[in-house]
Amino acid sequence: MKDIGFIGVGTMGCPMASNILRNNYNLSFYDPYVSEENKKKLFDLGAIEKSSIADLCIKNEIIISMLPNGNDVEEISLGKDSIINQSNKDLIFIDMSTILPSDSININKKLNEKNIEMYDAPVGRLVSNAIDGTLLIMVGGNKNNYSKIEKILNCMGSDVIYCGKAGSGSTMKIINNYMSIVSNIVTAETLSLVDKSGINRELAIKLMSSTAAGKGHMNLTYPAKVFKNDVGPGFKNSLALKDLKLAINHAEKEGIDLVSGKGVLKTYEAAVEGKYKDLDWTAMFNYIKEINNLD
Repeated sequence: MKDIGFIGVGTMGCPMASNILRNNYNLSFYDPYVSEENKKKLFDLGAIEKSSIADLCIKNEIIISMLPNGNDVEEISLGKDSIINQSNKDLIFIDMSTILPSDSININKKLNEKNIEMYDAPVGRLVSNAIDGTLLIMVGGNKNNYSKIEKILNCMGSDVIYCGKAGSGSTMKIINNYMSIVSNIVTAETLSLVDKSGINRELAIKLMSSTAAGKGHMNLTYPAKVFKNDVGPGFKNSLALKDLKLAINHAEKEGIDLVSGKGVLKTYEAAVEGKYKDLDWTAMFNYIKEINNLD
């Protein structure tokens, strides 16, 4: 496949489209809000601008979108002048936007009814990775036809991961970002406490990088304990709760409000009131599943 259509050539979409062009694909684009700067970048690489989605869909075999939100994706895929209403049904649609998994699944279902294949393939990492083609791309959709789009995705990403059925790419992206975004605040609070307490920051980072604080529970404590169905006390939840209270108390004396820690405190307190008191702190994984009626 050599003919690609691209919808949304903004901050991320423009370098992604550029990398497709650099890999000798023909690319045309549609974006009523495209900047003159991005237009020039794409024109210089041989791209062609189209005036509508209808024009974009005529000869292209693959349509890719990179848009701000779910409403935008729904509009270009299911709206009046949209992919679903074009005469060319021999299309594969790849949405690389970050949207709700349920939106991806709904759009996929409706396009499939018109024999249009869709993949959700949101990206991770930064603008600099979009520029140099080293994005993380998480893909959901029909595995049988995945090979038809893999080479194109490899033009934009160094790590292209097939995650499963329709919606799986969007789901994985949201889950990954949830942990990253929440951990960001915990990290900011922790380093603020380091600075306010007069501890050398480089020393603290080096030290914490050798513990679960820096290595992460998924890399260190969970594989060693709860993933092996071993929640015998290595570090009891009761002791974790005690240490969490000490940290919050110390932070208050230093004038730091550990908002994240205070939220987590309630969860530990509830767990320790029951059977989790003397279990390993990784047993909190089981506690969270229990209170959410999982397994």
